[in-house]
Amino acid sequence: MTVIEILKVLSDTNRLRILNLLYVQELCVCELEYLLGISQSNLSKHLRLMSDAGFLESRRENKFAYYKIKDLLFAEHPFLTAIFETELGKEDFLVAELNKLGQYRNSELTCHSITALIV
Repeated sequence: MTVIEILKVLSDTNRLRILNLLYVQELCVCELEYLLGISQSNLSKHLRLMSDAGFLESRRENKFAYYKIKDLLFAEHPFLTAIFETELGKEDFLVAELNKLGQYRNSELTCHSITALIV
């Protein structure tokens, strides 16, 4: 993956929001939808684009699809670590979403209960 391809992925606010959460942990599509408040179709479009670009890997567990950032990405492009650990922390809305992720992790919500909430 070239730096230009990386910057194209990072150039969209919704993709940055998704990656900001995935930098912390692997998440299910329904968890991302819940945490970010974006539609499943919009989210799926961004996840597909980032997967095709080589940013993400996914796995299925029953009816749920989980995504995470490829580990090798940060080894191959160390400047990304600085972006995720320093620069994104300067954006209040991204910090607020990380706080929401923390609250979610401490709650009793699951993918099954989120799916019921979203529908």
